[in-house]
Amino acid sequence: MINIKAAILSTGDEIVEGDILNTTAKEISNILYSIGFDISFHINVNDKKDNIISSLDFLSKYNDLIVITGGLGSTNDDITRDAVSEFLNEDLIFNKEIFDNIHMRYKKFGKTPNKLIKKQAFVFKNSLILKNDIGSAPGLYITKYNKHYILLPGPPNEAIDIFKKFLDYIISKFNLKKGNIYKIQFYNITESQLMSMLEKKLENIRYSTKLELPIGPSLIFKDNKEKIKDIINFIHENFSQYIVPNNLIKIILNKLVSKNKTISTAESCTGGLIGKIITDTPGSSKVYKGTIVAYSNDVKNKLLDIDENILKKFGAVSAETVELMAKNIANILETDFSISVSGIAGPKGGSLNKPVGTVYFGFYNKFYDKIIIEKKIFSGNRDLIRKKAAYYSLIRLLKLFL
Repeated sequence: MINIKAAILSTGDEIVEGDILNTTAKEISNILYSIGFDISFHINVNDKKDNIISSLDFLSKYNDLIVITGGLGSTNDDITRDAVSEFLNEDLIFNKEIFDNIHMRYKKFGKTPNKLIKKQAFVFKNSLILKNDIGSAPGLYITKYNKHYILLPGPPNEAIDIFKKFLDYIISKFNLKKGNIYKIQFYNITESQLMSMLEKKLENIRYSTKLELPIGPSLIFKDNKEKIKDIINFIHENFSQYIVPNNLIKIILNKLVSKNKTISTAESCTGGLIGKIITDTPGSSKVYKGTIVAYSNDVKNKLLDIDENILKKFGAVSAETVELMAKNIANILETDFSISVSGIAGPKGGSLNKPVGTVYFGFYNKFYDKIIIEKKIFSGNRDLIRKKAAYYSLIRLLKLFL
């Protein structure tokens, strides 16, 4: 494979100072790597022209493609366009069509255009304008000295949307051969446990490990298909109970659609997160009827019809409670399957018998009147425990019933 190097330069004080996560760089890197680029650098730089220029100088020495994000807006600290102009010695010219489009966009959404928006309508004379269908500032593409520069706006949804639409054009400019990448996601096993069992099998194979915190470790193979065929078969044959399929939610939804079945959830400690994860995928309404977030015992009693005596005797975080939660939500919302979750996410509320991280799950198949109860103790802070519980519940639904 031809070694074509790419780097990402992310501008903005808010990134450098840790106010926001740089999700754009992560997404673009994944895309570029998957189509054959060798990703060499991620650099975050503040909104100072000299620092942006020195970063461009460094990256241009070692890369064929530099993707630059942020600083294309209309305020005084949006200086990326000017910095690139100075670095490449390329003049910026006013584009009336872009200005008119921005002007109309402001009026369309009931905003009053101001004089600052004119700044967004300046482009390089020899650049390709990358239309922004979500925001106002367009992206730009320019080549110089056999180097390729892509400028994208800061908001992640805008940058990624423009980049994906422009992807075919990028590929056409390079002699790319798509790399062979194969990922296997695991759950319910630690990275050290996994590697201790696979270490010898992985000798002389190009791979990397990644920890998807809410789910578990993953192995990413980067060798040719013939070389990794045996190890992949071995893993699927011997570790199938730990493997999570790619596109988990889509697979769950497709299986439910194909079986003409529906699902509901009753959530306590996850606070509706399971429902959110499901409904983040378009088309989920075909099979997912909804959730009751029964955070308090009073709501568990009134909306989910959990007997007060059960709650007093066994507690909200118990096998007895999640069993009734799962059965009752399936009956209330008239679904074929249901998931219930109740746990202690912390940081307080734990005890010797039920420490922070304790979560009970109920998985119910109404047709067979089959209930499966599971208990897990998750590590991490409150946010991570809730996410682990949500993803675990969906993985287990797939493994148990679908």
